[in-house]
Amino acid sequence: MKNKRLDVSLLAALTLLTVSACSGEPGTESAPASSTTSSASDQDLVRTQLDRAVDKTAKKYHAQVGVAISAGDATIAAGDKGEGPVWSTIKVPIAIAALKDGADKSLVDLAIKESDNDAAYTLWSQVQWHEGSADKAVGDLLDAYGSHADIHDTAFGYSTWPLKDQADFGAQLPCIEEADYVHKVLKDIVSWQKVGLSKEKQTRAKSGWGLDEEENEYTYRQFGVHEVAGKRVGIALSVVTDGENYAEAEPAVDYLAHQLVGIVEAGVDEGNIEPAAQCEDR
Repeated sequence: MKNKRLDVSLLAALTLLTVSACSGEPGTESAPASSTTSSASDQDLVRTQLDRAVDKTAKKYHAQVGVAISAGDATIAAGDKGEGPVWSTIKVPIAIAALKDGADKSLVDLAIKESDNDAAYTLWSQVQWHEGSADKAVGDLLDAYGSHADIHDTAFGYSTWPLKDQADFGAQLPCIEEADYVHKVLKDIVSWQKVGLSKEKQTRAKSGWGLDEEENEYTYRQFGVHEVAGKRVGIALSVVTDGENYAEAEPAVDYLAHQLVGIVEAGVDEGNIEPAAQCEDR
């Protein structure tokens, strides 16, 4: 089994290198509700459900919790915004940017399936070599698909990428040029990392985790895409627990992810969430 504090070692290594998401009254005819009003009402219902899932998880696991979903033109978030370090979830756009520059797919396998830090750094270095600035290239890639992040120029695990922006990018994954292979391998994560969203049958997701030693808080991030019958909903979550133990964060992630996917599936079935079916022209 790989070291479950891979992300922490990544940051340490990269730092050293740089230093040395009513009815009407009887008898009256009610005017039909506008589609805008209906859409807003549907979003409010989904947001209420997300708020409930966040609150339940936070209370059960004494954690700081956030979620976001992106479907069609709507992005709905609840709880923590996920503005801390993004950890290994940033390896997804790094891998896509590197594939645009001709990266070896075996490195993508390692960086995405196994969250291998050395492979991710090699991909980052390739983008740096070809583009002149890896942080700008990855940031530009995200911007091109309506997602925004502050990419750290050396220890990329310290990049900040809010949950709503991760969910937006997740919804676009199947549409991104050169992302086909990354989209594929997100369904083949190694067994010990099949946590939370990665356990769900119709969800492709990447995890990231790390310890804030100053605050003694452990953060577990996930984002990806939930797909049903060719339609897709971007999805992201964050759980921050006290202490430095990966094992303490994992059950909270499982609990939250299962609720989140259930809300998405019920929302799609009931017409409260309209998943994206087509890719936007860009």
